[in-house]
Amino acid sequence: MRRSPPRPGRPDPPPGHTAGARSLEHGLAFCGAITRNERGGSSMICVVGSGPAGVAAAVALTRQGHHVTILDAGLSLEPERQVSVGRMAGLAPAQWDARDVATVKENMASGASGVPLKVIFGSDFPYREAEQHLPRRATNVGLLPSFGKGGFGNVWGAAALPYLDDELGNWPIKPGELHPAFEGVLSFVGLSGADDDLAERFPPFTDRLEHLPASRQVDAFLGDLRRNKDELRRQGFLFGRARLAVASRNADGHACERCGLCMFGCPYGLIYNPARTLADLIGQQKVTYIPGVIVTRFTERDGEVHIEGRDRVTGEPVHHVASRLYVAGGVLSTTKLYLESIGAYDHEVVIRDSQYFLLPTLRYAGAPGVFDEGLHTLSQAFLEVFDPELSAKSIHLQLYTYNELYRDAIRATLRAAYPAFRPMSSAVLQRMLLIQGYLHSDLSGEIGLTLRRDGTLDLQGRRGPQTRRVLKKLAAKLRRNRSLLRTVPLSPAMKLGEPGRGFHSGGTLPMRQEPGDFETDPLGRPAGFERVHLVDSTVFPDIAASTITLTVMANAYRIGAHEEAGR
Repeated sequence: MRRSPPRPGRPDPPPGHTAGARSLEHGLAFCGAITRNERGGSSMICVVGSGPAGVAAAVALTRQGHHVTILDAGLSLEPERQVSVGRMAGLAPAQWDARDVATVKENMASGASGVPLKVIFGSDFPYREAEQHLPRRATNVGLLPSFGKGGFGNVWGAAALPYLDDELGNWPIKPGELHPAFEGVLSFVGLSGADDDLAERFPPFTDRLEHLPASRQVDAFLGDLRRNKDELRRQGFLFGRARLAVASRNADGHACERCGLCMFGCPYGLIYNPARTLADLIGQQKVTYIPGVIVTRFTERDGEVHIEGRDRVTGEPVHHVASRLYVAGGVLSTTKLYLESIGAYDHEVVIRDSQYFLLPTLRYAGAPGVFDEGLHTLSQAFLEVFDPELSAKSIHLQLYTYNELYRDAIRATLRAAYPAFRPMSSAVLQRMLLIQGYLHSDLSGEIGLTLRRDGTLDLQGRRGPQTRRVLKKLAAKLRRNRSLLRTVPLSPAMKLGEPGRGFHSGGTLPMRQEPGDFETDPLGRPAGFERVHLVDSTVFPDIAASTITLTVMANAYRIGAHEEAGR
C-alpha cells in the first residue's frame, strides 16, 4: 500500500550566517545582484544545477527580464587538462602536440559492452565526488549523478531529436505545447542535420539547421536506404541524417576539422555544452553563479522558499531565501532533495528508464579508407522504427560509423582469439556500423529508489519483463529487411545495458493534471508546494525511446517561460 508523504517540514531558520554563508553573500553583493531581504519579501529566483535543464530554465527566466541565481556544485575540468585543450583549440590538428592529444585521450577505453564510463578530455570530473555527496547502494543500476558544471552536458552524445507529439499522451500538456519551447532552446543551441524524411515526424524547430560532413560509410548506407525508401516505409522504417547539437562553427569562426576526437571531447567546443551558455549569461550579468554549493533541503513558508545546503569543500551550512526555486539536479539528486525536504524516508519511488542496447551490424560492402578519413565520430544517422507488432511507441536507433574505439571493443570481445582475427579486422571495420538503440519505458526496466534515514539512496535495478522479447523481435525484423538495409545485424553480439545505463531516465515524480502524493503539476510543482518547480526528467510521466536531452531542455524552458514563473 502506497504511503502518503508527510507534510513539508518547517524547520527553524538558521540562527545566523556562518563564515561560508557570509562569503557567499558578500559575493552576491559584490556582483550587485543580492535581492534577498532578511525579514522577508525576497525577490531572488534560484535555480539548482547548471546542466541542460537548469540552463534552459535560466535562459527562459532571463528572457522574461528576471535575474537568476544558480546554485551549483560546480566541479570543472582540471587546469592542466584545460591548458592542453586551450592549446589545441588555437591550432589545426596537424599542429597539435602529441602530448596534448595523449592527455585528452586518457582514461577512455571501449570494452565488449561499449565504453564503461565516458569521460571528457581524459577527466572524470562530471562524475566526481558522487559517493561523498550522494551516497548510494546500487544493484544492477547504470545511472550516476553529476556534480560537474554543465552536468551531463559535458559527456553526452549530442543526439537531439524531440519527443513525438503523439507519444505524449500521458503528459498533462496540450498537443504542440512544447513546440515554442523547442524553438526557444534551439535559438541558443546549434543543431546540425539535414532536410530529410525525419522532419515528417520530428520537426527541426529551427530554420538554422547546420551541416556536418558525413562519413563515407554513412553516405553509402543512406544511399542504399534512399533507393529502397518506399519499401522501407511500408516496413515501418523512417531514416535520415543524425540530428546533433553541434555547431558548424564556434564563436571564433573555427569549423569542424573532422579530427575524430568527438568521443573524447571537441577541442573547438562545437559540441553543445550548457556551461558555455551559463558563461554567456554570467557575462551578460543576467545570472549570478554560486558554485561549491550542495543543496540539501527546501521549505516554503510565508511566500518564500528557504534553501538549505552546505559548502561542497568545507561542509559549512549555507542558507538562501528565494521567491521561487527551480530544481534541475538530475533525477537522482532532485528526487533525493525532494524526499529529504518532506522527510519521506523508507518509501520507494520508481525511476522509469529507456532501455539502452548496442547492436553491431555488418554492411554488405565495405567503405575503403575509413581509417584515414577525416570525420566526426558522433552518431551519423538515425533509424526510427514504427511497428505495432514490436511496440506501440517508436524505437530509436542511432548509427555510428568507424572510430578508433572499435578496435578496443573487438579486442576485448575476442580476447585470446584476437591475434588470429587481426588480419581480418580491417575488412570487418570497413563494413561495421554500430547501432545504439533505445526502447520506450513501457518496454524497459526500472529502478526502485528509496531514501534511507542515514541519507543513503538504495537503488534496485529491475529488468523489464518484455525487453528481451521485443529486442529479439527487433533483431529479427532487421534481419528480414537486410536486403533493403544492405546491412546484417550481428544479433548474438547484442549487449543490453543495466537499467539507467543509457542515462535516459526519470519519472520519479511525474507531472499530472491533478497531482497526488509523489506527483507534480504541469509546472513541475510537487503536491503541497506553490513556489518550488522540479524541471528535469524527474517530472516526465514516461520516457520515450527518442533522445532525451532536447526534450528535457524544452520542458524546463516551458516551465521557466510560464507566466507564473516570476511572480
